[in-house]
Amino acid sequence: MKIAIVDLGSNTIRLSVYHTLPDGRFELLFSEKEMAGLVSYVHGGRLSPEGIQRACTGIRDFQGLLRQFDMGAPHVFATASLRNIRNTEEAVAQIREATGVEVDVISGELEAKLGYYGTRLATNLRDGAVFDIGGGSTEILEVRGGEIRKAQSLPIGSLALFNTCVDGLWPKKKELKKIRTAVVSALKEAWLPEQRVEKVCGVGGTARAVLKIANAWYEKPAGNRSLTPAEVRRLTRLLLERDHQARKLILRSCPDRVHTILPGMMLMNTLTEKLCCGELYISPYGVREGYLCHKLLNAGT
Repeated sequence: MKIAIVDLGSNTIRLSVYHTLPDGRFELLFSEKEMAGLVSYVHGGRLSPEGIQRACTGIRDFQGLLRQFDMGAPHVFATASLRNIRNTEEAVAQIREATGVEVDVISGELEAKLGYYGTRLATNLRDGAVFDIGGGSTEILEVRGGEIRKAQSLPIGSLALFNTCVDGLWPKKKELKKIRTAVVSALKEAWLPEQRVEKVCGVGGTARAVLKIANAWYEKPAGNRSLTPAEVRRLTRLLLERDHQARKLILRSCPDRVHTILPGMMLMNTLTEKLCCGELYISPYGVREGYLCHKLLNAGT
C-alpha cells in the first residue's frame, strides 16, 4: 500500500510518499518540498489570504504530482503554520474548499511526541531528550526508561527568528545579538530536564542541514549522523563569522536555507548546550514518520 503525506510546515511544505508493508514496516519512495515560508504571511496573529492561497497552491501542486502516479488524495497535517494563528478554522475551511482535503492541525505536544516516535525508527532512544527546530516552533521532549516524561512546544523557530530579527538576507552583528536575546528569552519559558543527558536526538530540517555542513567541514563520512556539543559549538562560531568560508559551506550544503540556517543554528547550539553532555544524534526520521506509524498505521515503535 502506498500512502502520501503532506506536512504543511511554517517554512516548507513537504510531500512524502511511503510504501507500507503488512508487518508495519515502510520505505520512503520519494519526497518533494516547496519552500513556502507560511510564517512570513502571518500578520497580527492571522494567516493572510495570500498565505492561505500559498498553502492551497502547494497542496494542489502535490495533488497533481500524485495523480501522475495514479495515487489518491494525500493525508495533510499542519503544525505551527496553522496551529499558532488566530484564524485556524478559517484557514482550514478555505483549504478544504480549494483542495478538497481536510487538514489535521496537530497540537504542539503531539508534534513533539510524533517526532520522538519517528526517531525511535532509527535509534532506540529510551533515556534522553529530543528537539525539533521548525520554521515557526521548536519542540522539546524528555524520555526516561522508554516513557515520555514531558513534551513541550515553544513558539520560536528558524524562519520566525529570521523574520523578527533580520532585515536583509545575511544577519548583521547587531541582528545576531537580537537573535541570541530572543533565543535566551524563549528558553527561559521552556521546561528543560533538570540535568543534561547523555543522548539527544535532533529532528527536522535545521538539524539535518547543520549535520550536512558539519560532515563537510569536519570531513566525516557521508553517512555520519552524530555530533558532539563541542563540534556544534565550534561550527556555530565558524558560521557566525559570516565570511567567505562560511558562506561557501552554507551554499554548498543547504542553499535553500541560506536565510534561516544562522538563526536555526544559534537556536540548535543553545539547545545542545543546555540538553546534551554526550552524543547529539541527528535522526533521518521525524514527525512525518511518527505521523505515518502512529496516526495512520497505528503501529508501535
